[in-house]
Amino acid sequence: MPHGFYLPHALPNEKIILLLRRHWLVLFGRELVWVVAALLPIALAWLLPGDLQGLAENPLGYPLAVVGGSAYYLFLWLFALNAFVDYYLDVWIVTNERILNIEQHQLFSRIAAEQRLSRIQDVTAETRGVFATFLHFGDVHVQTAGEQTRFVFRQIPDSTAVARKIASLAEFRRRFEDIREELHRAQL
Repeated sequence: MPHGFYLPHALPNEKIILLLRRHWLVLFGRELVWVVAALLPIALAWLLPGDLQGLAENPLGYPLAVVGGSAYYLFLWLFALNAFVDYYLDVWIVTNERILNIEQHQLFSRIAAEQRLSRIQDVTAETRGVFATFLHFGDVHVQTAGEQTRFVFRQIPDSTAVARKIASLAEFRRRFEDIREELHRAQL
């Protein structure tokens, strides 16, 4: 088990095989938007220095500018933190028994689903775009026979290798279940 990671509702002898998060470039792209937004007021102050000088000398304008700027940066910090939390708490776990899909949708909204490996019917890797192709990340679609028929591992590193690993684990688990069932019938 990866150091310090809690496996929810762990089964006996269950071990984590893969612990997956989105590729780091996804977080970088989301955070880059907020960095640009943070630099925008500084660029405007540099481009319009005369207008801001008059605002700074105004007894009402200066406090309003400070409050407005503070609120602006507070909201930027909040949105940047929300993007990081969404990235960090979206986790896909593959164990020797099942797959778990834990997705954070908002700050206080999380969806968790799980499916046994023996119920997996098909695994597909999908890579879209130039960055995804060169940096080897993409989506893995896992088709199951369960209540939630499709799991999607979004923008994960080395999606092709992950798809192959999940498919081989599912095949191994199905064969293991078949052998166990045959032994159980033979004992009766």
